[in-house]
Amino acid sequence: MQGLKSSVTLGEVTPNIGTMLLNNAQRHGDQNAFAERQEGRYRYWSWRDMVGDVLKMAAFVAGGEEFQSGTADNRVAFVSANGYHRLVAEMAVMGNGMVAVPIFAGYATDMMSDLLGFADVGILVTDNLEKMVALRSDCLPPRIVAMQGTAATADTELHERLSGLGVASVSFMDDLLRDEPAGDILGLASRMRTVNPDQLAMIMFTSGTSSFPKGVQLTHRNLMSQQKALEILWQPEPGMRFLCYLPWHHSFGGLFERLFALHSGGCLAIDDSFGKDVDRLLQNFSEIKPSVYFSVPKVYQEIVTAILANPELSANFFHEDLKFVFTAAAPLPISTSEIFKNKGVPVVEGWGLTETSPCCTLTEISLERTPGVVGFPIPGIELRLGTDNEILVKGPNVTRGYFRRSQASAESFADGWFRTGDVGAITTEGLKIISRLDRMFKLNNGEKIFPARIEDRIAGRCKFIKYAYVFGSGQKHPSLLAFPNHELMSAGGGGELDLSTCKYPGCLGDLADCLGECIRAEQQDGAVFERVDAALVVDSELTVEANQLTPSFKLIPRKVSEDFGKHMQALQLQQLEDLPKGAHVIELEKK
Repeated sequence: MQGLKSSVTLGEVTPNIGTMLLNNAQRHGDQNAFAERQEGRYRYWSWRDMVGDVLKMAAFVAGGEEFQSGTADNRVAFVSANGYHRLVAEMAVMGNGMVAVPIFAGYATDMMSDLLGFADVGILVTDNLEKMVALRSDCLPPRIVAMQGTAATADTELHERLSGLGVASVSFMDDLLRDEPAGDILGLASRMRTVNPDQLAMIMFTSGTSSFPKGVQLTHRNLMSQQKALEILWQPEPGMRFLCYLPWHHSFGGLFERLFALHSGGCLAIDDSFGKDVDRLLQNFSEIKPSVYFSVPKVYQEIVTAILANPELSANFFHEDLKFVFTAAAPLPISTSEIFKNKGVPVVEGWGLTETSPCCTLTEISLERTPGVVGFPIPGIELRLGTDNEILVKGPNVTRGYFRRSQASAESFADGWFRTGDVGAITTEGLKIISRLDRMFKLNNGEKIFPARIEDRIAGRCKFIKYAYVFGSGQKHPSLLAFPNHELMSAGGGGELDLSTCKYPGCLGDLADCLGECIRAEQQDGAVFERVDAALVVDSELTVEANQLTPSFKLIPRKVSEDFGKHMQALQLQQLEDLPKGAHVIELEKK
């Protein structure tokens, strides 16, 4: 079987989260560790102060007593936005040898209730007590920690309602961090250093693109081996600045970006735009001036759109201290990365999954990119291709399995290799991602279609598309829905930053005409059976709130298929008179 393995030895790895934090408090002391806006201005915490607060919180969550691994008392759920209190509490839990269970705060109450009940936690840490009252009583733990407010300002009625749901106590982090720490802090710090590297640190739920989310079990060794590999490859310097909006319930933000910032001794600043307000994001960017930046293609597209619409904003983003930007979750369109190349800022891409902590491969820090190529394995990681070219991974970053899902855990491994579910190819430039195995379908002639391969080629070619969705099981050829980038279409051109020759479409009809030419040109070199023979521009914005996108802005195919079933049916049956309002046919040559 074809395979790839890093030639670099991983070497000694920091044994656990607690040791990482305590060592950095000693090394970096008064240097900035964290920043977030309070009353309109960024407030900074030093490494010494932040780790001091982590120790206070660790003493509280442990209750001054030993706890048993594998019990509810050992698991702590987090339902909140990114912030200082969230970081302190989560690092306290993991550093103390307990298990953090982050849950997406944007989930509907039914899903949140289901996940909390399944996780069976002993403590819940949240910034939204009001939402907790709406959850089912059978899912709520006996202890809740509120990130906002104090006991003196608490809503008595709200507390009575929580008590009626079985919550025995509600504590407030402002009170806990203000008061003197309980217990032997020096003894606690010593105990934190002794946490076994193979002890469970986190249960992180998958995005749930195809089924109920699975709880990925990750150990301290999983998480710290990843950071050692990044240290070897990127050689970060203490004092680097990071601007973070990527949500911490997701592996990209919660593991990759956040732990890299902490492990490197840098300063992690919260971006209160949450990736949804590009003007606010650029304002924060100009103030923090991050050394490196982590984001997903959708947000990079919106940043580029804002800069093309107002070139004066370019200086806010492309500042002299910006070393490189990193993209993951989906391929970054070449039309977008060309803007970074024109400004001399490398785009680094990686690939991995929550189950691999999350990174397995990285591209080099270079101005050149090849679409779909995600680089070579990081130190300690080995990969090979299995049946149907499924990518298999082995290394210290790989999960030991799913929480309370023994059958799914067993099915995810083959002879000691983790089955990623991604289909790939090994090239001279490294691993190339083709598609998800579970999205593969067959045409009526038996040929296999991997939708992502077609979607990435088309969406990557046209910057006026945010998403492409390919379908067509049992058809003669695949079909496509294209979802437009309205913001960029209205920008009207980006001057010297935009070196492409594409004409800005004035309306969706113009986009459909233009896209037809792009699709025909793109398909000349591909396999005949992969050529799209029917396509639409759909006047709709896909959102996380509608469950059409994951929190990391990846398509959720089953939901897109459900929500746009009428478009798909009309296109497949060529009953174009039945198309919903706002759909524009893309004229393609008949095959």
